Amino acid sequence: MITNSHAAFDAELVKQKLKQNGLFITQQVGALNNYSLSRYLDHNYQIAYPDNTLFNTVMTFEKLGFEIIYFAEYRPVMKFFDVRAIVYYASVIPWEFPDFSVENNLCELQNLAKIIHQFVSISTNEDRFIMIARKK
Repeated sequence: MITNSHAAFDAELVKQKLKQNGLFITQQVGALNNYSLSRYLDHNYQIAYPDNTLFNTVMTFEKLGFEIIYFAEYRPVMKFFDVRAIVYYASVIPWEFPDFSVENNLCELQNLAKIIHQFVSISTNEDRFIMIARKK
């Protein structure tokens, strides 16, 4: 059994390492994670890992001859109740918020603070998926 949580992987290498009937279990952050917030803070935002989707992952493993036992997607809502939380969050995941800084994004942050003040929070969607595959 090989497990993977949020890390990149090489499907060919997984196939080489697994014995027959071996399982590969992966839980991933999908390509659209926080897309709306990333796009709001950077109007030219490009998805860092656009191919990291459940569909692509399942198709890759099926083409390698794996049996897909289980797969699911989940897009939970993440709410921010304070613009300082957005600043912290955006600063710790630079692949989703490239070139983010308070100075670069001051106008957007001020607008978000107004929205939060008026509507209590702002929301973005996370993107998660899981797949379990068996080597035939």
